Amino acid sequence: MSVGSVVPFINDFTVINGEPTITVGGPIPEGHTRVTVLEFWATWCGPCVQSIPHLSELQRKYKDVDVSIVASTNEQDEQKVRDFVKSKNMDYTVVIDKNQSLHSKVFKPSGATGIPFSAIAVNNKIVFSGHPMDPQFARQLETAAAKATSTKKAPVALPLISQSYEELMQLRPKELRQILDDRGIRSTGLSEKSEFAKLIVERCATTQYYKQE
Repeated sequence: MSVGSVVPFINDFTVINGEPTITVGGPIPEGHTRVTVLEFWATWCGPCVQSIPHLSELQRKYKDVDVSIVASTNEQDEQKVRDFVKSKNMDYTVVIDKNQSLHSKVFKPSGATGIPFSAIAVNNKIVFSGHPMDPQFARQLETAAAKATSTKKAPVALPLISQSYEELMQLRPKELRQILDDRGIRSTGLSEKSEFAKLIVERCATTQYYKQE
């Protein structure tokens, strides 16, 4: 499958590692940019194994944007693949292409003759195909990732504390400490419940705090 080709919808594979409901070539929400890296590999392939740390590093690098590395093998021994993935700490999605759909619809049409082989798709359109250790692969992925939609959740506003000092004193020390911890307010050195309650009244009644989900 050459640059400019569109990856068709494929979901009939078995997910070994990563997002269990992931699909390839699926619909893209309006205004969204999704980057998918399809990596064809096998446990017995030496060059494939050598590229694993590189791909794991890239997936971690782009964890806050919609970039997914999906590694596909057509090996049929599911437990063997699971054990291998665990032993190599593969930090990206790994699937078994049991029905050969990814192989027949992406790998074969690309003209690839060996593995490892990678294809980068932006909103399902291929922008690169070749070896994952090719310097051009990392450059193309960096360019694509810069356009990818952020997956970071917006921080959640925590409620202002409206209870009075007397009302706060009815709570347990653990609950008071949690109010402070949620807002990132240091309570080191405080031991009395009255000290926690006083600090909450001073800091949490009028100041808005946020928590990252």
